[in-house]
Amino acid sequence: MEYTIEEIYEVICDVDKILTVKFKVDGDGDGCYREIVDSDYYDWCYELYLNDGVDTEYSGFDEEEGDYFGNHFNVDLWNMYYNDDENVIDFINETYIGLKSLPQSVCD
Repeated sequence: MEYTIEEIYEVICDVDKILTVKFKVDGDGDGCYREIVDSDYYDWCYELYLNDGVDTEYSGFDEEEGDYFGNHFNVDLWNMYYNDDENVIDFINETYIGLKSLPQSVCD
């Protein structure tokens, strides 16, 4: 059974490389949401980062800080480039195939 993510309420990419996302799927009742806590999102983003060749030049950082960050994927880059609704929705759609694979909705 297919699903459509209607709304993202909250996205947290924490320093332990864990994604926490609260969202509503089409058909969930008012005041209801689903929550995913997933440690695979960081690795998924890393693969995307390698495939996309994301420019890691930090604008606004001085040269010394730029050398510190280098071209290595880390939590800072993860938060900068992948902490957004679009990437999270793509990850959920690729990882959780079908409505039955999603967690049950919780209502306030």
